[in-house]
Amino acid sequence: MTRRVVVVGGGISGLVALREIRKNSPETEATLLESSPRLGGKILTTQFLGKPVDEGADAFINRVPWGLELCKELGLDNLLVSPTSSEAYVLTDNGLKRLPKGLVLGVPTRFLPLVRSRIVSPWAALRAGFDRYLPDDWPGDDESIGGLIRRRMGDQIAERLVDPLIGSINAGNTDHLDAAMVAPQLETAARRNRSLIMGLREHKQNNHNDDEPVFVGFREGMQQLTEGLVRSLAGSDIRTGASVHAIELGQSGLRVFGDTKSTEADAVILTAPAHQAAEILQTSSQASERLSSIEHASVVLVTMGFKRSDVGNPLNGSGMLIPRNSGFLTTAVSWGSSKWRHWDDGEHVILRVSAGRAGDTRALALDDNELVEALLTEVAQILKIEGNLVEWRVSRWIDAFPQYAPGHDRLVAAIERDLRTAIPGVYIAGAGYRGLGIPACINQGKLAAKSALDYLGTL
Repeated sequence: MTRRVVVVGGGISGLVALREIRKNSPETEATLLESSPRLGGKILTTQFLGKPVDEGADAFINRVPWGLELCKELGLDNLLVSPTSSEAYVLTDNGLKRLPKGLVLGVPTRFLPLVRSRIVSPWAALRAGFDRYLPDDWPGDDESIGGLIRRRMGDQIAERLVDPLIGSINAGNTDHLDAAMVAPQLETAARRNRSLIMGLREHKQNNHNDDEPVFVGFREGMQQLTEGLVRSLAGSDIRTGASVHAIELGQSGLRVFGDTKSTEADAVILTAPAHQAAEILQTSSQASERLSSIEHASVVLVTMGFKRSDVGNPLNGSGMLIPRNSGFLTTAVSWGSSKWRHWDDGEHVILRVSAGRAGDTRALALDDNELVEALLTEVAQILKIEGNLVEWRVSRWIDAFPQYAPGHDRLVAAIERDLRTAIPGVYIAGAGYRGLGIPACINQGKLAAKSALDYLGTL
């Protein structure tokens, strides 16, 4: 008997899941349902100042294998490019300061560069160095990133270095983000060594790929990846504008309910955001309640274009971070035309200005014109910009950043147990569960497809 799998969601997790089904079980009927008119989810590239400039992620991390492996499978690896500069800055009371050498996810592993950076006080730098001599004081349970850094290295390191970096990437507050899920490199180093600094140094010595670029992207934008995926799925049953409202277990299997009709399935891979998955799975009350408990943050990304002659700062780096306690609406600014050589036309500067994070919804209350004016005022002050905007674009990503609270991995495991019991054959994948970066979502799509095929083999 022919088996049927329905994939809900046409972001990268869903596209990868469909591709894995097609590749590993071509005899299985597979359908992908995407509610929006386009595929790709949060990966979106559009024209800005005549160039393809990303509205969402512009790169993915290169030090886990899943993204690069997929690019090689799709024949896209020769199109990858790396940022021109890895130097970055953080805003302090005394202006922009270059991040010191030796940082690992914002954690300093070298004393002198930290002191010379003047980002933290001399006493705070000395306090951070105590980490090498303090006894192991792990609390013995799930821990936030902020909790780990504060107990080992003090408050200033947490607030002026680690939170601006990790917090901006995740649009969250590191005092409320799970260390093991969000920053496993830090958590592992702290568990394997009494000292966090020594654990990170040991990791660096044991990994010889540290000279490779941390991030890679595409000259034509990250949408090259999803477009390559879609091309590899030619002939597949992919339906856009197809909303899913519920998944229920019937006598003959699963039934996926859409706007006007329902679809039968033997297995379903649900890649919708967690809060949407909660609504779709209301018949599985425990799973739905747990999915609803995953909080999300919203971010607005404003792309700004200026004449280069109007920008006083030389922009020698990839961008700047702004600490949470600064009071600024802006959370980070990527110096796009300095970061990516192919965005630089010699005449203009392209900046990608971020606003919004967990606990800060001020940007959402402003319309586009108000938001651009407010962010422009801040950015112009910091970067000494005197001219007018040549072009601007607002990209709103509502509830796009799941917040992994301490214990998130146990929560996801409980959701998966609930589904196995209440509605077997349904599998979840995506940013809300086991990693929100592009490679993590790729891996989750692959694993969900494998789980679905394993399940179908037991029917």
